[in-house]
Amino acid sequence: MKLIRQGLRGQHADIVDQHRNYLPNFIIIGAAKSATTTLSTILPQHPDIFISKPKEPKFFGRNYDKGWEWYASRFQKGEHFALRGEASTMYASGLKSFKSTAQLMHQYLPDLKLIYIVRHPLDRIVSQWRHYSSPGRNPDCAEFDQLMRDRRLRRLIVGCSLYYERLSAFRRYYPDDQIHCMTFEDLLDSPKHSLRSLMRFLGVKPKIKKLLDSDGRLPRENQAGDKGRGYVEKPEWNNRLKRRVLRKIRPDAEKMLAYMGKPSDYWAL
Repeated sequence: MKLIRQGLRGQHADIVDQHRNYLPNFIIIGAAKSATTTLSTILPQHPDIFISKPKEPKFFGRNYDKGWEWYASRFQKGEHFALRGEASTMYASGLKSFKSTAQLMHQYLPDLKLIYIVRHPLDRIVSQWRHYSSPGRNPDCAEFDQLMRDRRLRRLIVGCSLYYERLSAFRRYYPDDQIHCMTFEDLLDSPKHSLRSLMRFLGVKPKIKKLLDSDGRLPRENQAGDKGRGYVEKPEWNNRLKRRVLRKIRPDAEKMLAYMGKPSDYWAL
């Protein structure tokens, strides 16, 4: 926290300037389980785009104490690319360790372009809970029907579906013309259109064919049960839990859809 406080005061500007030539110029900020891994996997197929390794450095928060040299080194191989990016979904998580993310980011990278991809809020909650509760990850994870009773699940998993609230933290520092919002559903249903729009926002030639499978489809990555985490059965919503969660997220979802220019029934909540 001490380093973050120093960072918010601009005390790391000198070291940041030493690495300015290869720091990121775009970041995918979330939302978790909304195809962020898919995006970060296909974007490097474009000849002008470099994605950090790991793709989620989680620097502007939990890993800020690793220092700017460490963060910059994630992008050094991309120095000669027009675009360098990363995809840390925790930036839009609402967790305490990332509460200063937007301000800290803007302090040193005010020209960043931000990408925020969102998904039907209830579907995203189910997917994140399955990921979070999978064997070996969080053995003390509460059952799905305890979402609103368990403080951590309520803050992390339900909270990540409060898209407009999460986005508003970034809009306090970044203008709307530096923010591109898209939906999981549009990306899957109309990948060419969604990716062309994203390429226009990033300012590079589309070259969409390089990003898709040979049949023009979007590769799917990081689904529940992937990467040896173990399969987790899809939970069912009971009526009481669903009503409680919808009371929490529906007003926010309506604001988010209006902001994106989507009809209010786009997600049929």
